[in-house]
Amino acid sequence: MYSYLALVGAASALVAPSTPTARPRTALQAQTAEFAQPLWGRDNFDDVDESSDTVKCTVYNIGGELTQVLSLTCSKQLPMIPHVGVRLYGTEYFYSDVIESRPVAVMQDMLEDFPQVSFDLGPATITEQELEEWIASDALQSQWQPESYNVFDHNCNHFARVICDKVTENGLEESLMRPVIAVTEEMLSELPEWRKNLGKGFMNQITRLVVVSWGRATRAKKKALAEQKKLEEGGSMMT
Repeated sequence: MYSYLALVGAASALVAPSTPTARPRTALQAQTAEFAQPLWGRDNFDDVDESSDTVKCTVYNIGGELTQVLSLTCSKQLPMIPHVGVRLYGTEYFYSDVIESRPVAVMQDMLEDFPQVSFDLGPATITEQELEEWIASDALQSQWQPESYNVFDHNCNHFARVICDKVTENGLEESLMRPVIAVTEEMLSELPEWRKNLGKGFMNQITRLVVVSWGRATRAKKKALAEQKKLEEGGSMMT
């Protein structure tokens, strides 16, 4: 019961991180994040040029207080709670409780306070129209619904791998992607077998609740930010 209440209570940290850490937005500074060393064995990466017309993949730490709660529950220190978004053609694509696509400018404002590291994956190998048709296809959408979510092997990080492989020549290199995916896939690795079996259902149920709630809550904020940007740019909120 304590773990349940702690997880639900800590979910607020996913929307409002306790320690804002804005990522540099120029191509001249190194990107730093506390999770980089335990995840990849290095402290920083060259920043990406956000003005370049290439595919970007960003790894965010959205855990906040939830990271320590989950670490205690799993009997291992987790480096982060990862979320991954993929940006191309002015839009960031990701999976929360459904496949979402939001303007890059909105997502930068929405998630700029979360620790993050971005990677440049080079030019897109499909056109914007081909991308939109693929994203909207029943074949893809049917695989990424709320009921499809699984904290261990079918979450936003797995979706990011799918889209990176689809829209670029080589995707995000495995040495960078695999440690991110391993955070959740191997979350229960330190538990004895009987606790793993008990924990899988519990952890997936609670984490799905947190992610779906976060997705719905932040969706409203993303929409508000998008509408605000239209006003700031002299546009209209009417559709």
